[in-house]
This record gives sequence, structure tokens and C-alpha cells, in this order.
Amino acid sequence: MLSYSNASMFNSQPQFTVKAEKNKAFDESCHIGTFNIESGNIADCLEHCLGNCRCQSFQICNKTKCQLCSSHKEKNSSLLHDKDDCVYAIYEVRHLAGHLQKLEEQCLGMSCLMKYNCCQQSGLCLKNEICKPINSLKQPWKRFTCECPDGYHGHNCDQPITSCQGYANGSRKSGIYKVMDSDLKSVYEVFCYFDSDGAWTLVQSFSFANGSGATKFKQFQKPLFNDIPVGEKYPAWRGYRLGKARMKSIEKNSVLLRFTCNHHAKTQNVRESDYLQLLLKDVQGNVVDLDGYSSYVPIQHGKIGQMKLKDGCLFYLHQHHFMNLHASNYLYTCAITPTPTESHCSTKSYYSAFGNYNTAKACFERTHGCLNNSESTTQLWFGY
Repeated sequence: MLSYSNASMFNSQPQFTVKAEKNKAFDESCHIGTFNIESGNIADCLEHCLGNCRCQSFQICNKTKCQLCSSHKEKNSSLLHDKDDCVYAIYEVRHLAGHLQKLEEQCLGMSCLMKYNCCQQSGLCLKNEICKPINSLKQPWKRFTCECPDGYHGHNCDQPITSCQGYANGSRKSGIYKVMDSDLKSVYEVFCYFDSDGAWTLVQSFSFANGSGATKFKQFQKPLFNDIPVGEKYPAWRGYRLGKARMKSIEKNSVLLRFTCNHHAKTQNVRESDYLQLLLKDVQGNVVDLDGYSSYVPIQHGKIGQMKLKDGCLFYLHQHHFMNLHASNYLYTCAITPTPTESHCSTKSYYSAFGNYNTAKACFERTHGCLNNSESTTQLWFGY
């Protein structure tokens, strides 16, 4: 590895350091320009590279042929091959942090090329993409990026993102993302969660205090087909609910449904708390518009309290005009025994979970994680 420095400015402090490798060259697929230079003049080739916003590295072959590359060995090392009479080179910016003010005041030589906003050029990005300049001391060779507008993805940025599934191929870091509204004319923010089962979009979350019959906060006791959005602009675990049109849009682009308890405290592993997951196709109807009971649905997997639910045990979804969406089960279909806390519980042959908290106490409040205390929360997700 050879090293060269350019000391043309800032009190002779080296501005650029070039690291070169003899008898190496990048694949021709990355070539974006060729220039003739004086024999072995690596500074001239560097200047040509800095003058081309696509150039991330360069090489000199036969001592006088400067070839610019649109890639970098840090990103695509597999494209770097042995080649006699070629020198492959990358560059770094040195001592720049302490001289940013001077760089703004006096633009000299190669520094002017670094200062230039590449996104002022046309044609750097594909149709519909947005060019965003990058100013990184760690990766000075990466001077711009092409991104899709908020709410779009795809090779041509023409596919609307209507749920968190549109971000499944990205960083998969859980948090706030922007998706297209149901009318496909504007964007709004949702909370996305990513795990091995898929990409999940939060459509509702409420605390036991806000969802029980004892509260005056009645929105979360209503079915999903009632259009009662709560806190759509600022997702909050204690009280959040998307409007009906947005829920239906997300459900339309989903294949899974999941209930969770206390997700805000268990963001790393859903299975650490109570949850229930099933396939939407098994519901045999639209969940948001469900009025009454669904058919029995075999679950994919789940857990309530200390009991892991058997794969394939049956639940049905239930909501009506005075009851929020929840899952119900006859005791003989799953190996769960609620802990009775009131006299009427022992006479019931079924129970509800993940909603329908119509009394301050429930038949298995000591077991079900959504009912541990007034601040315990219940979530509803659609996933893909």
C-alpha cells in the first residue's frame, strides 16, 4: 500500500491522503471516465475524480491512463482484481475538521471540488428519486445518495408504501416510519416493528386503564369499524388508534394479525409477554369491518401468562357496536386455565383476551399480561 499526500493549502497541512495498491484494478463495469495524464501523476487523476460526483475511487493504468470508478473497494471489494501496470487508489480527507471555516472563506484548488453540492447536477438519480448531498469525513468519496420520496419504494420509486412491509428490506430498525395515506395523496407516520415473522404496523394501542369499563375514555371500547382515531399524529402506547380508512388500507396489504401485551416494555422479543398471532386468510373476512363473531381461527403461535398456546388451538375474533376487537376461546380448545378472581368466573366455559375489558377485574387478570395493572397495554398489529 502506497500513500501520497497533497499539501497545497491550510499552512501546508495535508488535505488529501491517497492510498494506492499496485497491480490492482477495478472491474470495467464501474468505469465512468478515462483521461490522459502526465506519467504517474496521481494528483491529476485525483483531481479528475473529485470533479466527477459519481467517482468514488480511481486507477492509473500504463502510467498515463486515469480511469474513474463509480464504486469503492470498501463497498465492492469483490470487483477489485489483479492487473499488471495498474495502480488502484482511494482517497481520504485529512485535517479538514479544524478548517471548515477557512474552507468556506477561501476556496482553492481541489477544496472547491469537495465543497460543490453534487445534487445541483441533473441526471445523477433515476426518475422520481431525490438526490441528497452527503458530507462525511469518514466516507468523503460518497458525496450524494439517491432516495425515494417519503412513502414510495421500488427500483423507480413508483410503488406506494402503505404499511411497514414497504421497509422490510431496509435497516429493519423498529421505530417511526412514513407511509402513504389511504387516498395515496399524502403521507403519515406509523410505528413499525420488525422481527423474524415479518414487518408489523401498529394500528391500535391502549392501557388497561383506558380500555376497561371503569374508564370514561370510551374510544377503546368501540369496534374498529367505528371511525374513532386517537393520537394519530403522535403514537403513544397508552392511547393510540388509527382511523378506519387507514386501518383498512394497512389490512389490505397484510397477511398476519397479532395481538401483544406491553410491547413498549418488550420491544426486543414479543414472546417475552402475552401475544397471539394468526393468518388473516383464516379469518375469512375483513377484520376491521367484522361485526359479531368470526369463524374459529387456528393460531400460528402465542402465549398467555405462563402457558404457551398450542399451535393450531382455536380462537375466534369478536367485536360489535359496544365491544372492541378481542380474541375469545372455549377452554377445551387450548390448554389454559384462568385464575378465578370473582364468583361468576367459575361458571364460564370461555374467556376473552387482548380486549373486551368490561369490568375492572377479569377472570384471569393474574394470568393475562395485558391486565397486570392499570398501565398494562394492549396492541393490535397487521403484518406481512
